[in-house]
Amino acid sequence: MSKPLFVATGAYSCGKTTTLRHLASTRGSRIHGEAHRRVLDELGARTHGHAPDAPFRPIDTPEHLCPMCRKREFAARVLETQKAIEADARDGDWLERGYLDPVEYYLRTSGEAEYPWPEGEPAFERYALVFLFAVMPELQQPRWGKSREARAAEAERINQRLSALYRAAGFEVIDVGPGTVEERAEVLASRARHIERAILRTSPW
Repeated sequence: MSKPLFVATGAYSCGKTTTLRHLASTRGSRIHGEAHRRVLDELGARTHGHAPDAPFRPIDTPEHLCPMCRKREFAARVLETQKAIEADARDGDWLERGYLDPVEYYLRTSGEAEYPWPEGEPAFERYALVFLFAVMPELQQPRWGKSREARAAEAERINQRLSALYRAAGFEVIDVGPGTVEERAEVLASRARHIERAILRTSPW
């Protein structure tokens, strides 16, 4: 492990961002926002055109580049951005999603069994811990023509795949159950402290 980084992952609307912001404001933790969102912001209007309250319909125009219509190209951009985020991160920093999150998204939307890694990939950090946020159905909202219940069921399936991907890659995954922001933040902070103390005890310096 080149540097101890912590990952918060889970399906959409599971409370990751709120909990990480709480860690930043109450404990001074350094947080890095998710690569997927950064790429969406960078592309701007090139991702627009899909109504969130209607079923998905592909847009086949050269200037359009969204994660559903240009799956492989978008995933590659997110992974490159993830590399830059991890290169900028320091010991003990928190990442909102790790490099296997865009892989899960790609596999889910493409129907492929494996991600088409270029030769030599992946070149990402070995995370100290991965925290998987449980689905909280009350946080789910209807979207893309799907009901609240359908979205919650889909979120559960996403979490199952994320758990399998991270564990298969050799990461320790900590399940973060439903709870208040304060309770969930304490789970993250206490486990992170434990790892950091263990690293200090084994450091030659």
